[in-house]
Amino acid sequence: MYQHQFSVRVRYAETDQMGYLYYGYYAQYYEVARAEAMRALGISYRDLEVEHKIMMPVMSLNIRYVRPAHYDDLLRMETTLRRLPGRHITFYTEVFNQKNKLLNGGSVKLCFIDNATNKSITAPEYLLAPLRPFFKKEHE
Repeated sequence: MYQHQFSVRVRYAETDQMGYLYYGYYAQYYEVARAEAMRALGISYRDLEVEHKIMMPVMSLNIRYVRPAHYDDLLRMETTLRRLPGRHITFYTEVFNQKNKLLNGGSVKLCFIDNATNKSITAPEYLLAPLRPFFKKEHE
């Protein structure tokens, strides 16, 4: 299992009339958290797209709202890969406030598309190699 933590502060412009983080921003926060989780492995979306010619479109997004985040809250995003990717990759994210209270949780499922053929492919070795050590026990 691979886990990564990333923090983000709720900006005033991201809040609604009630002073809560607007629900639509969670999807953007999830995107930043998964990009940073990949970057921590030495993988950038830019390299994946430009150098390796692979895109990762979102197939599904599931979000569960537990309690609201407020303006200026420092949120901790915990992103987890529970399985080594195959034809799909699913990032699970939980969002906590400064008091370590769960605010939100969800998952984003993506697939891998070869830019040249526009066809679905299995996870590229470029992505699998740095992930394998985190899943070693599962394969023993």
